[in-house]
Amino acid sequence: MLLVPVLFVIALIVVQAAIVLHGVSVANHVAAQGAMAAARHGASLVEGEIAVDVATNALGARLTRPALVSSSADNVTVRVWVHIPRAVPFFAEQVSRQATVARERYVSYADR
Repeated sequence: MLLVPVLFVIALIVVQAAIVLHGVSVANHVAAQGAMAAARHGASLVEGEIAVDVATNALGARLTRPALVSSSADNVTVRVWVHIPRAVPFFAEQVSRQATVARERYVSYADR
C-alpha cells in the first residue's frame, strides 16, 4: 500500500525535473537572442531588451524580473530570470542564465 504514494511522489519529482530543464533551455535561448540582437553592428542595448521580450513571448515564458543587459567595448552580456512552475515544493521558482556575445565590428576593406 505504501508503493503507490511513493511512485506518485517519484513521478512528480521527474515531472518537476523536466520542467526545470525546460526552463533552463528557455532561459538560455532568451538570453542568447537578446545578446545577439544587442551585439549587432550599430545596435543599442535597448534592442537587446526588445529581443528578450520577443523571445520570451514567443516561447510563452515569463520573466521574474527585467532582463539585465550590459556591455563593454568588446562584449554584450544579457542575464535573464525565467519563472518555473512548481509541482514539488522544494524546487526553485526561477532559473537564471546569462549569455555573452562579442560585439560585431565593421572593418573597412582598406583596414583588412
